[in-house]
Amino acid sequence: MFELKHIDKSFRDRDDVIHVARDLSWCLGPGESVALMGESGAGKTTLMNVIAGLDTVDEGEVWVDGVHIAELSHSELTAFRRDHIGLIFQKFHLVPSLSAWDNAALQARLAGVFDNRFASNLFDTLGIDHLAHRRPSQLSGGQQQRVAIARALMHRPKLVLADEPTGNLDEATSNAVIDLLVTAASDVGATLVVVTHSSAIANHLSHVMRLGSGALTPV
Repeated sequence: MFELKHIDKSFRDRDDVIHVARDLSWCLGPGESVALMGESGAGKTTLMNVIAGLDTVDEGEVWVDGVHIAELSHSELTAFRRDHIGLIFQKFHLVPSLSAWDNAALQARLAGVFDNRFASNLFDTLGIDHLAHRRPSQLSGGQQQRVAIARALMHRPKLVLADEPTGNLDEATSNAVIDLLVTAASDVGATLVVVTHSSAIANHLSHVMRLGSGALTPV
């Protein structure tokens, strides 16, 4: 589903240079689920942003669903990300004035692929069908994250990238939400990468990779 080919990526943090990737190659196929772990500051979020095309590499190539994303224009990359990638963040980034339903439907509608029946089934799977007409301020943190997950999956993306998606939730809610995320991503056949510090969360994924000193190692 995506392939990193011999990428180098670094950034400066005050007086230090942080090497996120040193000649790093990594690929994941359709439907695989992986937890991406590592120490704080190792560059996990940066690597996720590289895969999503939100950040560039210093050297090497990033391919997503057979597309070399560096060859896309800014507008083409925006459209590609909208159509093929689902993004989930620690902060829910819901639109306060929209209902849960309209928040979740937003990306699919922009992509022109909104399917009312699929949306209803997804809300049912995530256990938020009774919350469809509520606004974010009327939802708990766990409920808001489920809406954010629905939004990321509503357009049936090939790739879902989640950056600390349960970081703002308590342990019980975190476990429930990550289970729902893994199940829902599997149902749409999406490749799933979850950035996390938590071994408990990582245990819900099929594979675990650790990022450190510019290299990825299986755990």
